[in-house]
Amino acid sequence: MAKAEYRSSARSRDLLKSALLSMLKDMDLDEITVSALAQKAGVNRGTFYAHYKNISEVLESIQSDVARQLALLFRHLNADSIFFDCESILSACIDFLGRSPDYYRALLTIDNGKGMLDMWRSNLINYLESSRFLAGNTIRNAVSYRCAINFAINGAVGMIADTLAGKTGIMLEVLPKELARFITGVLGPYFQRD
Repeated sequence: MAKAEYRSSARSRDLLKSALLSMLKDMDLDEITVSALAQKAGVNRGTFYAHYKNISEVLESIQSDVARQLALLFRHLNADSIFFDCESILSACIDFLGRSPDYYRALLTIDNGKGMLDMWRSNLINYLESSRFLAGNTIRNAVSYRCAINFAINGAVGMIADTLAGKTGIMLEVLPKELARFITGVLGPYFQRD
């Protein structure tokens, strides 16, 4: 019985998330009521409140899900493989976003995607500073390395978001190669062996 309840609960959350994104195409977040969202999702208000406190919490859940999924694409990247895997990992990221571009465009229209992009940036920056990523490498100037990471990740994530939103005139498909060149160029000096 617990499995069926869990599936039903997960299904209700998914319905509410999808309904919210659908409504955000035509309305601002502050215009959406719990009743209207529940009706659009095909659930009752009680089901909504069983999962979320308010509509902002639904949005935060969506943003966290996306940021977590994007961060997972980078989990196998380490300092020794950054030059070999960076383009393929960026390609996987672009492919992920390209599967549902309207969905991600809708997320980017909410507060210019700040919530989702901040989570994604933070996850990537933390990973690139982690001992798992840096295993076997010594960073001589931690402040400079941190600046380089922030510069590279903020630039890459911003470029992907702007391209997805149609602001750059560049096709998503060309970004992995160009961004890999940029990222490895900025971070490369920190990983050159003596």
